[in-house]
Amino acid sequence: MANLHKLNPKEKYYPLDNSAVFIASITDKSSPFIYRVSCELDAPIYLPDMEKAFHIAIERFPWFKAELRSGVFWYYLDPIHRSPKLSADSKFPVEYHRLSKGGRFLLRVRIFASRIACEFHHVLTDGTGAIEFLKTLVASYLTLRGVKTTNWEGIIKPDSDIDVSEFEDAYAGRIRKKIPSPEKLPPAFHLPGKRYSGIIYRITTGTASVSESLKIAKNHGISLTELFTAIYLFALQSISESEGTNFSKPICVQVPVNLRRMYPSKTLRNFFLFVPITLDTRLGHYEIEEIIKIVHYTMRLKLNTKEMDRQIRRNVGSEKNIFARLFPLIPKNFMLRLIGRRISDPPFTGSISNLGQIILPDEFAERIKRFDFIPARNTLTGANIGIVSWKDKLSITIGSLILNRDLERIFFTSCVKLGIPVTVEANF
Repeated sequence: MANLHKLNPKEKYYPLDNSAVFIASITDKSSPFIYRVSCELDAPIYLPDMEKAFHIAIERFPWFKAELRSGVFWYYLDPIHRSPKLSADSKFPVEYHRLSKGGRFLLRVRIFASRIACEFHHVLTDGTGAIEFLKTLVASYLTLRGVKTTNWEGIIKPDSDIDVSEFEDAYAGRIRKKIPSPEKLPPAFHLPGKRYSGIIYRITTGTASVSESLKIAKNHGISLTELFTAIYLFALQSISESEGTNFSKPICVQVPVNLRRMYPSKTLRNFFLFVPITLDTRLGHYEIEEIIKIVHYTMRLKLNTKEMDRQIRRNVGSEKNIFARLFPLIPKNFMLRLIGRRISDPPFTGSISNLGQIILPDEFAERIKRFDFIPARNTLTGANIGIVSWKDKLSITIGSLILNRDLERIFFTSCVKLGIPVTVEANF
């Protein structure tokens, strides 16, 4: 295998990783690729110490202090030699902002009461990198507030040396030649209904018990991610049937996969791909038990390096093509947007992403009430789901642009019917 492309933190610019190359070209108001990870503490935020903690933390992640710039052939990250400022939180998070505006950071840290919210553009990093930054930020703040500990296990210390492998393009060098690309997916069913316009984004979060949810999942012989993916598909099927469209297009949900669990990498940039899980509703109605089996066995079949290699071969191979590399950026963007309209969103009804269990040392953990994960907006899919766990609190967030609340109602009602009590709250 070829050496991976490692960057020097003192370089004048940072090339984009393979996922970011595509994301930078297709970002727009309908799909801004901005998501949020947040932490709620046990006391209101003291802003002077949070400002200090933000400055301390961001210096440890220099590639997050950058703006997106356009070159002749490709976008790249240009370092900004000042620290971003804290901002007050908004009722409607992860709103679109123009990437091309000069001097604009791709990371926002927003404060409200006891909540610290970090909003990342996907050009910078994926959920794993976002959580690592948030843990460092929270630990730095709590240290300034008097929490004493020598145990920083599982947290990147602000004064630790930067490992260049933390911001490598982990896709590069992993391309296997002469293997087939993934099969093309047909256009999928999309949630009907009028979409909100402007900055409005409805956030509905259900809080459940991790232990009780795991018990239900184990009773079915599946993982938590598989359990909630099955419930998501069941809810989408119910809406499709109510619309009378269940015989037209398949329902397909994409499940992001953290590739660090499959390939050795310490990168804190993007390193993820997807497993598509499909219900062909032309075959009839699926009961929840049938959907659970489909999800489970699809994940077993698709979640391996051979299948991921096919996606890497398609994505990285296109980027490395000599004609693509030498093609000017403006017409290249036009072509990538055309491709994006065909393969990025149309084949998927929605996405469900589970960041997993967050664990911190006891001294920090006793000051933290919960973590949450809000997925990015997407006008075509309409609604997506983000999941994260903290202690025994499982946070399941549906971010929706659709005026009606059918998806949320059916999803959380289905959780309760399966034996998972859920407390639900929304931003409006």
